[in-house]
Amino acid sequence: MDPVTPRERFLKVALFKSPDKIPLWGVGSVRPATLRSWIKQGLPENSDLAEYLGAKGCEVGAISVSSYPSEGFEWKPDPSLIDLGPRPAFEYRIIREDERRRIWVDSLGITQIGFQEDWRNGWSGFATRSWVDFPVKNREDFLRIKKRYNPRDAERYPRNWDSLVKKYANRDYPLCVNIRGPFWWTRDMVGLKGIALGIHRYPELIKEIMDFCAEFQTGVLHRALDDLDVDFVIISEDMAYKNGPMIGPEAVKEFMSTAYHEIAKFFREHGVKILIVDSDGNVDLLIPIWLKLGLNGVMPCEVAAGMDVVKLGEKYPDLIMIGGIDKRELAKDKESVKKEVEYRVPPLVKRGGYFPGVDHAVPADVPLENYKYFVSLLKNHCGWQ
Repeated sequence: MDPVTPRERFLKVALFKSPDKIPLWGVGSVRPATLRSWIKQGLPENSDLAEYLGAKGCEVGAISVSSYPSEGFEWKPDPSLIDLGPRPAFEYRIIREDERRRIWVDSLGITQIGFQEDWRNGWSGFATRSWVDFPVKNREDFLRIKKRYNPRDAERYPRNWDSLVKKYANRDYPLCVNIRGPFWWTRDMVGLKGIALGIHRYPELIKEIMDFCAEFQTGVLHRALDDLDVDFVIISEDMAYKNGPMIGPEAVKEFMSTAYHEIAKFFREHGVKILIVDSDGNVDLLIPIWLKLGLNGVMPCEVAAGMDVVKLGEKYPDLIMIGGIDKRELAKDKESVKKEVEYRVPPLVKRGGYFPGVDHAVPADVPLENYKYFVSLLKNHCGWQ
């Protein structure tokens, strides 16, 4: 009997079948500030964290074929990935800075102010910023920025695309596509305040921007989905606070349903059955909308925002979930770590459709020894040891 591949294992979990083991999500990847803290605690510098934790080969191990710029950064497209960002990107430039703060424009054209300590030596992973200006304030601005998002631009694809297609055809790991959802996409253009006010002041423009999110990204990715057998999609949204979504369910239905429908339709017509929405905060009110429109997974399921994966699993039996383990408990003692893992992981392993991991980035106050213990517990409950 042939051994089970990571790809087969991932699909069995996501499709609620019976895998031999449960892949872990992201345990070998932490933010720079946390990594620096752990190096002081004994983690060998430049070491492979997953290997150090004994988790090498235990993670999902997915590879994405696409990328796009994030707020705050200078965009340097990876030549091996499909470029879903603006072409050309906006000029990254620092407008003004002193010892404490800087004001700059990123590659999305967003002007922001932040602390030097979060950026001076490379992104810390946990940056506090204030937003000064966004590139779209009216329809004329939107029509100008649309020129940077030409889905027919052949330069968006790697020059060795044909050889990559052959390579991916023989893979044993999951392949995914990362895209921006309509909320994230529109926020990058007009800002959160621009969305909140815009749905009342200029609703036609907000709807047009959100619809273009689907039109552009599916237009670019048509070639990729024709050439490749993609396993899942992550749709980045970040559209909720601690107590609920940033815009209400009725507004989501009115302004975002068309975009969500077109995105889901496109991927499902190309055989992709797993569409996961990545949003911080409490998105419980939005899950029924997403499920109805064909989006069937959520992450990272933040506990502090009331996203209890055990209860969500009971409420939505067909919902795929990723994360959901309270990072705050990992900063306490080992008994707290054990209690947290044993409350959430065993029932969800039994239920299926769950990939265990921390409910967002691991903060620097989590001790390295606690995290090692956490990973060992996950491995034990998920069949790895």
